[in-house]
Amino acid sequence: MGFLDWLLGKGGEVCDGDPRLAEAVARVIDATDPRLRLLDGVRERLCPAVTGALAYADRVAAALPPCVEVTPDNWSASPVLRAFFVRPADVAATLHDSRDLQDFLASPAGSALDRVCCVIAATRSEQTVLGTALEGDILRQDVEQKTVSFGHFRLFGFAATEEALRRRIADTVLEGLVLAALRAINTRQQEGDRLAFAQRLLSGRLALMEKSRAGLDALECGTWKGRDIGRLRDSLAANAAELAAHHSAGGGLEGALEGIIRTLEAADAVIHAERLSLSLDAMNVAVPPDSPGAATVELLEFSTATPGTSRRVAFLASVPRHAVAERKLDLAAGLRLL
Repeated sequence: MGFLDWLLGKGGEVCDGDPRLAEAVARVIDATDPRLRLLDGVRERLCPAVTGALAYADRVAAALPPCVEVTPDNWSASPVLRAFFVRPADVAATLHDSRDLQDFLASPAGSALDRVCCVIAATRSEQTVLGTALEGDILRQDVEQKTVSFGHFRLFGFAATEEALRRRIADTVLEGLVLAALRAINTRQQEGDRLAFAQRLLSGRLALMEKSRAGLDALECGTWKGRDIGRLRDSLAANAAELAAHHSAGGGLEGALEGIIRTLEAADAVIHAERLSLSLDAMNVAVPPDSPGAATVELLEFSTATPGTSRRVAFLASVPRHAVAERKLDLAAGLRLL
């Protein structure tokens, strides 16, 4: 069962006559904090943000170009496969090495399928090199050229048809937005806890100093009186102001609800996706679209606001079962583990 199957499940009240929206709102509440139902008008306040998030998830799913048949035999005919893979054998190796694909084909959902649709994602790298270029009748040397390569492949979102795959992609986008909202709530809670702890710590240190008891600070500083007390009071006041601002911005359930709404309303910034059209020659050198031998590679480029993540590109793939070499059981390796 996908996230949207769960998110858009049965039940829920109707928001403006839209059962799907009502059910989505109810499930978003369950996924973040069921206690939000205690707030007056919570569903009405969430409806606009959830409406926008659903629409954005659908737009991302629709933006992907049609499925490409991913087989070694189709490598020469497909600009996308030629751009992603150096040779036909690399296509076969990628399919074989994908444990996610192998597991899906072996699962009850995939065992009866002769063909599976999925997303192939990769990291795009660009490098400037010196090469030759023909300008009119003159062959120029040491011309700067931009080469494009792809690596770190990942296959996911397996489905029986392209239509079902696009629904799973929308599922994934909405799931990412809900998880981002949970991260924002957790970050805000941790920040509030940090400020409250700092306030208690600073108050305790100030009380000791005002009683002429430096505590362990005397071991670090020979002249802790006077100036240090004033500096500590300033720090305490600054922390108190920051803590007050944190509380005034909304705490508890009210703050959590506002955080969820902000995240859903900023869907494009949280999960940014856009069509990417590359014009490449046979050596994966970026060239003008009207150049001889230029091929257009249509992809979707996406990134998330999650720290540490990078931009990725993706295309839809249609993979026949016969193109996926099954993993063989290595009995010798198994015996060595015993």
